[in-house]
Amino acid sequence: MSGARRRRGADRRRGGPLAILPLAAAVLALPWLAGCATHAAAPLEPVTGAPPDSVVSRCLDRALTMDSVLHLYGWALRDWRANLDLIAELRPALIGRAALVWGWEPLMLRSLTTLSRRVDQIHAVAPGAVVQGAIFEFVTRDVEQIAVPAHVLAAFDQAPAARNYDYDAMLPLGAPPSQHAGWDPARGATPDISRLETRLWFYHLATLYLDAGLEAIHLGSIGRTATHDPDLAHTADLIGRIRAHAAAHARRGWVLLDAHTHGLVRHGRLLLDFHSWPLRPREVGDPQAQEVVLEAGFLDAIYGRSRGGVTPSGRYVRHQRYLVEIDNGYAGATAGGCQLPECVWGSDEITWFASQPAQRRDALLRRFWRRVPELDPAGRFQPPAVRPLQAMLASRGCERYVVLDPGDSPCGRGQVGVLRELWGVAELED
Repeated sequence: MSGARRRRGADRRRGGPLAILPLAAAVLALPWLAGCATHAAAPLEPVTGAPPDSVVSRCLDRALTMDSVLHLYGWALRDWRANLDLIAELRPALIGRAALVWGWEPLMLRSLTTLSRRVDQIHAVAPGAVVQGAIFEFVTRDVEQIAVPAHVLAAFDQAPAARNYDYDAMLPLGAPPSQHAGWDPARGATPDISRLETRLWFYHLATLYLDAGLEAIHLGSIGRTATHDPDLAHTADLIGRIRAHAAAHARRGWVLLDAHTHGLVRHGRLLLDFHSWPLRPREVGDPQAQEVVLEAGFLDAIYGRSRGGVTPSGRYVRHQRYLVEIDNGYAGATAGGCQLPECVWGSDEITWFASQPAQRRDALLRRFWRRVPELDPAGRFQPPAVRPLQAMLASRGCERYVVLDPGDSPCGRGQVGVLRELWGVAELED
């Protein structure tokens, strides 16, 4: 660690199509909810396995993205002690994307063999922290190397069988699979949640996370996996089974669920505890300055658009609470050359952010933290602590944005002081 003091623990592109999943129940249909705009409805019973409302609020107020820090990658092992010190100091309520699976399924599962031990280390320094795993909208044929566990088959009332997963059985029937850039759909594609095989695989990953002490699961771009589930029956079934497992096996008897969505509503009830979405900054002014603004109505930005209903904790809301992140994503084959509407000055959001000078990154974090709840009281900004970049920053040789100081990580960008400021945390002495 470095130093005597250290840490512990011209407007462009308006409009665009909304990428929102068609929902069966756009308006609450229950008679007793008439007039909810002006009268508070009596709360319903919480869904079994759903977290208390107070937990959801606290997690959204102190959420931090720490992508893949629980994996056995070289960079994650190198930075583990510094990241654990950061957690001890900042005490985030939600540690987002700490474990995830995106393709290369056997390798990813092997990388999670020490998951429980590392989660225990986090809880030793931050007992109330909710650690999040992620199940994304992508699967490869490599999943066929993984056996379907007996408990997964039993949870879906399937007969015992010694078999591996079937990739083709996860793809939609009678329709082409949704493709991902650079992938042949014969090798990797979006699984279809209406297929039982997909739900078995997703449930398997969820139980792996919950049994290891994680208490939150991000379900990725669920609008893509639920394309062939228009009434959300299969999605609700999977979520219900995950919550049932959490009620019986999770650390505190519940699981905090979210996804990249403006909302999943079935029969008037929200299926998720909160929503997540990219920050969606809009480019303004001189390209050399690379200035941005946040505004409602730009492209598919979630501000003012998060769907409402009865939450899993039993409370009616006009707009479900949500987090926005400085997102990562596909931004073309070459750095700086992205022409997609959602790209920011030629890059995905996090690569654009990481390429800014240090003082400007500090200022942007402060501005986003303030601006999101100004735009929409239901929203909160989730700062990045570890996030993959679209392409390597050639001058640094780093494939991830890391919030740590350079003395604590060779890829550190030095924004921890801003996080202390935003969360009101005093710097600790050695």
